[in-house]
Amino acid sequence: MNRPSQLDHELEQRSATPLLEVLIRAGLILVMAMLCYQVFSPFLHLMVWALILAVTLYPLHQSLASKIGGKQGLAATLLVVVGIVLIVVPTAMLMSSLGDSVQQLVHDVQHNTLKIPAPRPGVAAWPVVGKQLYDVWSKAHADLPALVQSMQPKIGELAKTALGFVASIGGGLLQFMASFIIAGILMAFGQSGSRGSQAIFERFIGNARGSDFVSLSTATIRAVAQGVIGVALIQALIVGVALLIAGVPWHLRQDKHGFLWRTCR
Repeated sequence: MNRPSQLDHELEQRSATPLLEVLIRAGLILVMAMLCYQVFSPFLHLMVWALILAVTLYPLHQSLASKIGGKQGLAATLLVVVGIVLIVVPTAMLMSSLGDSVQQLVHDVQHNTLKIPAPRPGVAAWPVVGKQLYDVWSKAHADLPALVQSMQPKIGELAKTALGFVASIGGGLLQFMASFIIAGILMAFGQSGSRGSQAIFERFIGNARGSDFVSLSTATIRAVAQGVIGVALIQALIVGVALLIAGVPWHLRQDKHGFLWRTCR
């Protein structure tokens, strides 16, 4: 009579053991995933941008590699160096010009040598802000030190905001450069990375649709990146046209700091 119950108990123990092992492994994997996310989360935006740049620039990287004998690492290095030069040099020129302009502005305000031209009568007719802007502009033309003294708290807040904006530009530039360097590393190993991504997708959604999903993801990333670049170009053109209409020309001059972009009235 005890024989069947003993067999059932042994069978239950044998079936429970694999389930317990699966639960332990799943728990350990979950803990490792959470720990990895905590370590990786500060660099998440950096890696996402690097992946987007790598996918977007990979056709250009392959074209360059084909011209230098298929050297993937050298092509990625050249692309990263050229990209950083094209980003850093104009930004350094702009920041240097901005710093010199701010320094000169502060010097002129402190020594009361800054001259504000009188506003045009048409400024008062501008919608929404025309009257207030005309009044402030007129006060600055008549007595700039008194206006600066009366607006000192607001100027302090504006200076803090400007410093924060400049700091954010510098931080964003450093992050973009780091993303660009990581993107170069990803492009250098792009072929193996593509095979690995396809294997991962095939593992999750099947062999039949894995390659199609990889192609769709790649095309989507490149289309979005091209759209962002196109919108940025259109915005730059609109700003340039607005500056020309407003009569604010730009000129390039040589001084002790080199070529700097200056805005002149």
